[in-house]
Amino acid sequence: MKTAVIVVVIAIVLVALAVVATRELKRRRARAAERRARLHAEAQGHRQELEASAARAREAGDAAEVHEQQATEHRRQAQRFRREAERHDELAAEADEHATEAADRSERARAAALRHDERATEVEEHLS
Repeated sequence: MKTAVIVVVIAIVLVALAVVATRELKRRRARAAERRARLHAEAQGHRQELEASAARAREAGDAAEVHEQQATEHRRQAQRFRREAERHDELAAEADEHATEAADRSERARAAALRHDERATEVEEHLS
């Protein structure tokens, strides 16, 4: 009889240990599943951030390309304007030179006109 009681007690202890072990195993599996779900959600969040960052990078790259094209066009226009300004400076210098020459001719012509006026007056006085 003692043996039967010992066997029954051992069986009860073994069943109790099996129940406790099963519950602990279920708890661990539940925690692992919860951890996997949390890590999966975190990974999805990082993927979304990756996509958003990639989209911002593409937009910034496109904007940089547009700005670079604008800068190139502005440089081209600035160079054209510099050449045009130099051409206008040359034309202005030529015009100044022509103006000086014309002013000199005008002065000589006035002086000649005054001399002719004086001679005409002298000749008219001799005629009178």
